[in-house]
Amino acid sequence: MNSVEKCFVDYSLVIPAFNEEKNVGPLVERIEKVMSGLSCTYEIIIVDNGSHDSTPLELKNLLKICPELVVITLTRNFGYDGAIVAGLENIRGEKIIIMDGDQQDPPEVLPEFISKSKEGFDIVYGIRLKRTEGWLISIQIKIFYRLIKKLVDFDLPKGAGNFGIMNREVVDMICRMPERNKFIRGLRAWSGFSSVGLVYERKERPQGDSKFSFFAYLNHALNGITSFSTVPLRLFTYMGIVGIGISLLATFLFFVTKAFELAGLSLLSYKIASGTTTLTIMVLTGISLNFLGFGIIGEYLGRVFEEVKNRPSYIVKNIAYGKENDKVSTNNLTVKEMAR
Repeated sequence: MNSVEKCFVDYSLVIPAFNEEKNVGPLVERIEKVMSGLSCTYEIIIVDNGSHDSTPLELKNLLKICPELVVITLTRNFGYDGAIVAGLENIRGEKIIIMDGDQQDPPEVLPEFISKSKEGFDIVYGIRLKRTEGWLISIQIKIFYRLIKKLVDFDLPKGAGNFGIMNREVVDMICRMPERNKFIRGLRAWSGFSSVGLVYERKERPQGDSKFSFFAYLNHALNGITSFSTVPLRLFTYMGIVGIGISLLATFLFFVTKAFELAGLSLLSYKIASGTTTLTIMVLTGISLNFLGFGIIGEYLGRVFEEVKNRPSYIVKNIAYGKENDKVSTNNLTVKEMAR
């Protein structure tokens, strides 16, 4: 982990942003208004995840007027969790807040989260009162939470996103994890640190379009499942065992039936369905199961392939500090390539 060892501020806010030109300004303004009333020191770390709109320009202008702002610019889009990790590995705060850059996570509820954190909880995570995505993605998310609850040996709270506050110890643990593709909310829950959830109302995006499509959510879900469970692989082991059992039983019944026929007796009072329709259904079912099995194995092999290459989780192009903030620390002023 290449974060600064000493904590210079009370709170670090880590915000990934991709093409959020209309949201970063209002979001920083809202955060400043809330945090300035809490009698604490803080920094706002916005990770520009390869934006190709006017987000870089907006952030450059914000740096001139917001001394608490830190802008980490990545060379390209390294994914949602990749951008968060880039921010986490450059924090200077004792407590860390993660929130999205689209203004859907309201800064106005932060005092409640901070107050709860002071009660001694290592993690305070937000639970969305309702989701604002379309019906297809909402169904997809419900299926994911039901699946992962069955597949992992820890509790991943339903409706909990990345929005929340964590102690420095939790963040250090996440950053020390050797895996390249980090599923942040999963690692947070898996860690076992004391945690509590707070319900909040997540607003719709005031500006711009969501960057999470159906397939983006699907990839995110697959990453979460393959990060913490080998049960999908084990299911095919079980299916293989069941298949062998059925084959042995079918073979046994075949010989028994033939023996009865040779004796001039009938074992069954009815004929087993036969013909091209039955055969076609059986063949297609077998082929489908094979493709599903190869797909699941491929997901795990792909994950192993990504990990063994040991490439960086992200590459930092530049780190820029607010007008006065750059006097606090010079350790992070160089361009850094984080190898995880």
